[in-house]
Amino acid sequence: MIDPPIIGLIGIGLLIVLILLGVPIAVSSSVVGFVGCLVLLGLKPALGVMYMVPLDKVATYSLSVIPLFILMGGFALYGGIGHELYTACVRWLGKLPGGLAMATTAANGLFGACSGSSLAAAATFTKLSVPEMARYNYHPRLSLGVIAASGTMAAMIPPSGMMVVFCAFANVSLGKLLVAGVIPGVLEGIIYMLSIYVRARMNPKLGPRVDMRVPLKEKLFALRYLLSAAVVFLVLVGGIYRGIFSPTEGGAAGAFVIFLIVISRRKLSWSNIVLSVRETVTTSAMIFFIIVGAMVFAQFLAVSRLPHSFAVMVTEQAVPPLLVVVMILGMFIFLGTFLDAVAMMALTLPVLFPLIESLGINGIWFGILVIKMTEIALITPPLGLNVYVVKGLAPEDTRLEDIFAGVMPFLLMDIVVLALIIVFPQIVLWLPTTMG
Repeated sequence: MIDPPIIGLIGIGLLIVLILLGVPIAVSSSVVGFVGCLVLLGLKPALGVMYMVPLDKVATYSLSVIPLFILMGGFALYGGIGHELYTACVRWLGKLPGGLAMATTAANGLFGACSGSSLAAAATFTKLSVPEMARYNYHPRLSLGVIAASGTMAAMIPPSGMMVVFCAFANVSLGKLLVAGVIPGVLEGIIYMLSIYVRARMNPKLGPRVDMRVPLKEKLFALRYLLSAAVVFLVLVGGIYRGIFSPTEGGAAGAFVIFLIVISRRKLSWSNIVLSVRETVTTSAMIFFIIVGAMVFAQFLAVSRLPHSFAVMVTEQAVPPLLVVVMILGMFIFLGTFLDAVAMMALTLPVLFPLIESLGINGIWFGILVIKMTEIALITPPLGLNVYVVKGLAPEDTRLEDIFAGVMPFLLMDIVVLALIIVFPQIVLWLPTTMG
């Protein structure tokens, strides 16, 4: 009989083939996981896995935060919060070289603190920023590239749906992971803005100065637009940080607060409320379907003992843990070219996270690295979902290759941020250690 770890490897190969053939990741992982359990355990235990996994692994209190974070994004998107944030940032930064692109970056980061959806951020600021930057003769590659790239910050800055998905496959604290994303998210925004400023100073045609005279009184008055993001962020992240409530309770509080804000300002119609709820239901169902399939597949891998064998092999070879992490990140870059973020984590974490634990690598630090790789996957060709969102909402004459060319300088900045996190782990780990 074939050794169980070999059957596990065959299962992974079959799963990759099915994905490349266009079979949805939820279906392909469920089928491969069930067949693998059938081969290794028999029919009755395999059916038991299909019955128990959705109940035991997915129908949990902690994962109920996913629809709450998505609902927050819907309220922020349809409640006009993105427009307010962009207006405030333009009034403060618009006059600088590349100022409108810098304002777009800052507004994207603030919007991410309300929504947690990279695709929603890209859609919002394509509608807001592209016409404004075109009016002041910004180069299309900068204007389109900065929207696609800075929209990815919503995956790092809490609330982050990607962090919840990561915790579904990894034995780490969601609260600590959310708090750990604050400093890397802010650092990413600052590095983006500095790169824009330097590029615009070196090449004024890229992002020309805007003849914009905004009185100090008007700038200070515009700060009121930032209150929405500040209040939601303080309630959600501050409550989790101080130990006042759990991440799930924080998601509920954040959704309720942002709902009150947009309702009080009469920015959310009944039809948009219905649309937000509908999108929450459909997106949550898609994510949970993927998680169910991935959990079935993970159960098959556990039975095959492939993760254990893989961890033993790496340990016996005495491979330095940091080298293992770098190799994993390189694999994520490759997978990001043809898989979306949820599918990428569902395929890899059941095998890789046991190895990470066996090597004594901090799970929170590794989680932030994985989230960073999901950000990179959102803008790398040929998949690059954020790029396609921008293309779909940009003017008709926009070329896809211009957007991909525009994100390349920001992709280099992502590598810089990734290197800083690897070299200085305290960027990630300091804030969670101070939690209440």
